[in-house]
Amino acid sequence: MLAQLLVNGFVTGCSYSLVALGFGLIYNTTRVFHFAHGAVYVLSAYVFYTLWNILNWQFAPALVATLTGIAIIGILIDQFLYQPLANRKGSPLVQMLSSLGLYIATINVVAMIFGNETKVLVPGIQPTYSFGTIILTQIQVVTVLSFILLFGALAIILHKTNLGITIRAMRDDPDLLSVMGVNPRTVRCVVFSLGSVFAAVAAVLNALDVGMDPNTGLGAVLNGTVAVIIGGVGIFEGAALGGIFLGLIQSLAIWQVSARWQDAIAFLLLILFLIFRPEGVLGLRRRTEETST
Repeated sequence: MLAQLLVNGFVTGCSYSLVALGFGLIYNTTRVFHFAHGAVYVLSAYVFYTLWNILNWQFAPALVATLTGIAIIGILIDQFLYQPLANRKGSPLVQMLSSLGLYIATINVVAMIFGNETKVLVPGIQPTYSFGTIILTQIQVVTVLSFILLFGALAIILHKTNLGITIRAMRDDPDLLSVMGVNPRTVRCVVFSLGSVFAAVAAVLNALDVGMDPNTGLGAVLNGTVAVIIGGVGIFEGAALGGIFLGLIQSLAIWQVSARWQDAIAFLLLILFLIFRPEGVLGLRRRTEETST
């Protein structure tokens, strides 16, 4: 029983981590609290649902089209919402409220078009795999593998490519980056597109696993935010650790209390970390490394 709960928590944490990696990539690089990440999450699920279930596209073309379209939407959100606000010297609070407004508007439009009821993409019982006493569905296995592949790819990009060096440089000193001749808008386009793709993958996998409704984006972005804070703000890879930690804690809590307390547990962890360890789990190690260099 406990082993199954831990594995389920790890799978949930992988889904949280995908959202958190996208949110953290955007926030750490641009310092924009991208509340509309939840809108991107919801749109991803419904775009895929439209292509695959309504228009009867094949799975692979529907997925590729969804990820491509969502990457473009992420860029458009930055270009037509955040950039104009930044040009007018809008404060971070103004940007966050505008992002929240976009999220609310998007969710209402989706609800008007598709309704508020839960949509099931894969009816019936999913194939399962047994690992001793532990049972995982096919989508759960794919979720874990997707997290490993995408997290590994992001780590390689950030630490082994010139693009990753540029992204980390913009995180540390965007003004200096401009002086060196790098266009920050180009970096922002890359960051918002990659971050949106991470949210899209998580949204599609979650929709295939348990279905979807227009309100799933709020929980996704809140859990993603908590995961970023737990892992350490400013540390790209910390979001993955925070997401898995959050998923495990919530799963263990279900062992003792109702699943309805999951969101409360996330907020409790958020409060505890903000009070006792605001730098996150990896924050101390990062400061030590920076001091030594």
